[in-house]
Amino acid sequence: MRCYQVLLPILFGLILVMALIFNNYEEHSFFHIKINHGNISIEQALQKLPTCTQDDGPRQRALLYALQQWTYFAQQHNIRYWIAYKTLASYVQHHSLSPHDLDIDLFIMAQDTSQLAELSQFNFSLIYELKVHPQWFIVGETKRSYFYSEGIDFIAPNARFINRKDDIHLDIWPMYDYHPNQTRIQRNSKPILTEYDKNYNWVSSPKQWTFPLQECLFSGIKVWCPAEPEKLVANIYEEISFELASTQCIDGSWVKLHEHTSAETKTTMNSQTISTAQITKAQTTTITLNDNDLIKKALKHIPKCTPNDRSRQRRLLTNLQVWSHLAEQYNLQYWITYGTLVGYVQRRGLLPHDLDVDVIMMSDDTPQLIKLSQSNISSDYEIKVQPQWYIVNETHRSYFREQGIHFVAPNARFIHRKTSQHVDIFPAHDFNPLY
Repeated sequence: MRCYQVLLPILFGLILVMALIFNNYEEHSFFHIKINHGNISIEQALQKLPTCTQDDGPRQRALLYALQQWTYFAQQHNIRYWIAYKTLASYVQHHSLSPHDLDIDLFIMAQDTSQLAELSQFNFSLIYELKVHPQWFIVGETKRSYFYSEGIDFIAPNARFINRKDDIHLDIWPMYDYHPNQTRIQRNSKPILTEYDKNYNWVSSPKQWTFPLQECLFSGIKVWCPAEPEKLVANIYEEISFELASTQCIDGSWVKLHEHTSAETKTTMNSQTISTAQITKAQTTTITLNDNDLIKKALKHIPKCTPNDRSRQRRLLTNLQVWSHLAEQYNLQYWITYGTLVGYVQRRGLLPHDLDVDVIMMSDDTPQLIKLSQSNISSDYEIKVQPQWYIVNETHRSYFREQGIHFVAPNARFIHRKTSQHVDIFPAHDFNPLY
């Protein structure tokens, strides 16, 4: 009996200890399983990334593993974030890390930085650390200071997730749910989000372009992306996207094409003189190429998935071609935007799944379109102008379906009568409608 009295507490204690160990394993074992699976995905993604210098491979690997660790850290502590800036542009371009990127950019809502400040106090890893700017609550990088003694050698990001071993980092930028320069909020104004542009000026976008966040795959890693990444890249980050697309490996180093082209042009002009007659002949040759042949050549480089893709793609390119001739004839100033601009950035052509073409004109130029819409410009095409084009904000406009106006956001449409496929003509304003 005494033996049982001694053994029972010991047995009970052992059971309790085993239960605690098992419980701890259950809570944290998924972390290690995910890492192993994630490592395979990252290594596969790395095989597809081109390298140019001897440092590219190790840097790319360190960046992706740092991003992977961040995603686990964010999931564990319920941190809301999404990819930003050049990282977002790279996702839109090819769903992976840009081979020449030196860091990774993330957004969090500015007010959530307090959570990062608390977590930065803990020693959660031997390799990684979280640095939060002591003045993160100050809005505007010009009003902040460096704190070199604390390892804070940045002022614009609110925080950094740093790999101590490989000396690479993830920049964590603030996103504000208001415009810092706006003194008052107008009634019925649409929700906006505001962040820095590449020159550290404030730039805003509709909140619905970001939220709700969506899970996406970036170089084999599950991360959070904004709801409308293409719109954000096309309207806010178009210059960054162009820089990504125009950077190539030349003679063992990453070079921006416009810099390389300038150097080549200068060398060529120094070595030989090109006559005006030669230039004119070259230009004439280009202009007189058959339009149908150009479209046929472009279509060869556009993938198709369904039997209807090729006919739709051909019609969209033809529509854009006819529009460009019309714009040239009547001196209409326009430029491509939204998904069409993304297609240009990604592949210098149409996105294979696009259903329309998007262009922008200055809103003040819309009267030119009204005049053209009242004339019979073509038996195949017509221009429809939104009767309320002068109202700034599509939520205040109405549909006029009896007039064939099935749109409110664009100021006008260039429409192929037979197929109803069209070019959307959106307005650009030389002022901020929120002010």
